[in-house]
Amino acid sequence: MMKRLTLSLFLALVSTLTFAQYTTAGDGTTYNIKTLAALSGSGIEEVPPQPDWGSIPVYTIGSSVTVAAGDKFVMDDGIALLFAADVSLTIEGEADFQLTKGSVFGSATDEPYLGSDIIIKGAGTTNFTNCKFSYLGLRLMTEGSVNIDNCKFYDHDGSAAAAVMFVSAGNQSTISNCHFEHCQKAAIGSAANASQPLLIDKCTFEQNSLANNNIPQINITAANQIIIQDCQVTGTPEKNMVGGIGISNFMSFESSVLISGCTISDNRYGIGLVGPADIVRIEDCTLMNNRYETNPMNGGSGISFYDPYLKTQAVISGNHIEGSLWGVTVIGCKDVSLGQPENTDIDSPGGNVFKNNGNGGQLYDLYNNSTLTIYAQNNTWNVTEQTQEQIETVIFHKTDDASLGEVIYWPAASTSSINPSSVLLPPSSLTIYDLNGRPLNVPQKGINIINGKKVVY
Repeated sequence: MMKRLTLSLFLALVSTLTFAQYTTAGDGTTYNIKTLAALSGSGIEEVPPQPDWGSIPVYTIGSSVTVAAGDKFVMDDGIALLFAADVSLTIEGEADFQLTKGSVFGSATDEPYLGSDIIIKGAGTTNFTNCKFSYLGLRLMTEGSVNIDNCKFYDHDGSAAAAVMFVSAGNQSTISNCHFEHCQKAAIGSAANASQPLLIDKCTFEQNSLANNNIPQINITAANQIIIQDCQVTGTPEKNMVGGIGISNFMSFESSVLISGCTISDNRYGIGLVGPADIVRIEDCTLMNNRYETNPMNGGSGISFYDPYLKTQAVISGNHIEGSLWGVTVIGCKDVSLGQPENTDIDSPGGNVFKNNGNGGQLYDLYNNSTLTIYAQNNTWNVTEQTQEQIETVIFHKTDDASLGEVIYWPAASTSSINPSSVLLPPSSLTIYDLNGRPLNVPQKGINIINGKKVVY
C-alpha cells in the first residue's frame, strides 16, 4: 500500500478554494505538474513537505485537469501527485511519462474508494516508465500505442474495470516488467468491443480482483495479436471467483493468442478462453492448484476452451498442469491439439505433464466435452505407468459418452513416472532472493527473484 496524504490536511488545503475543471488552451504549449500548479484555477498545488514522503515534492490535484489536443504533457520526475476523489488527469495531446527516478500517483483521501484515474486520449505513442500507482490507475482511450514498463499498481479501487483499462482499441501496445497487487477488479482489462493488440511481458500479478466477482486477474478481449509471456499470476483460495487469465471474444474479432512461459497458481481457474479464436498457442506454462471453484460444474480447469461457434484452433504443448479440478476442458472449438508430433501441418509436439487433476474422487486430466477428435500424444499422464489402459482412466471422451469426440492419446511420452518437483524446484546453484533482496537458500512460497527474474514458487 502506498502512502497517502491525510484527509484532514488535504481538506485544510483546499477548503478555501473552489475549482472547476481546468482545460489548457491547445496552443502548442508543453506542461508538467509544476507549470500547471503555477496556473490560477488549475486545482493543482504543491503542499508543504510531508514526513511520510521524505524530501520529494508533493502536489495535490483537487479538480480534474485536461491537457488539450495540440498541447503536450511531460510528467515531472521524482514527485508525488495525490488525487482528490473523483478527479482525473486527462491528456488529449501528446504525453510522456518516461521517468528515471520515478514518481508516485496516489490518493489524498483516507477513503478506500477514490474514483480517479489518469486518462490517455492522444493518438500518438504514450510511454510510462518507473511510475507507481496507488488506488488509481490508467484508462486508455487512444488510437495510438501505450507502452508501460517497470511500473507498479497497488490497491486499485475498482472504479474502473481494471487498473490498466483499454476502453477503446489502439495500436499494438506493451506492458512489461510491471507488478499488480491487491486491485479490486482486474489488473489489466479491455472492453468487450476493444480488440486491443497487446504484449504482456515479464509481469507479476498478486491477488487481484479482490472484490471476488467473476473477473480474472487478466481480463482482456481477443485481438489479432495477444501475447502473454513469462508472467506470474498468483491468486488466493479465499477469492474463489477469481480466475488467472481470461480472454473472451464476444464480437468475433480476428484473433491470435500466444501464452508462453507463464506460472499461474491458486486461482479459480488457470487460463480460460471464451468465444472463437483463429489460433491459440499455450506453451511451456506451469499451472498449479487452479481449483478454487466451489462447484466443479462451473469451473476449476487448468486450461479451458469454450467456443460454441466451432472456430477456435488451439495447440497446447510443454505445460505442467497440476492440482486443478479439471486438467484441460474443451467445449466446442474447431481443432484442439495437445500433441500430434507426426503431423507436418502443425507444430504440436505434446510434452504436457498432468498431475492430480480431478474432483469428486475421479481424476480428469483431459475432458473432451465436444464432438472433436482431439490428438493428445506424447504427454505424461497422471498414472503410475504410461499404458493405454491406465491413461484411459484419466481422460473423458467417446469411450465414456458416445456423443463425444475421441481423444487419441497414444503413444504417450516415454517417461513412466511423474516427478513434479523437477518442474517446480530450481537447482541449488541458482541465486535466489525474496522481493526485498534478501538471499534465500531455497525458494519460499510466493514470488522469488531467481537469477534476476521474478518467479512464483
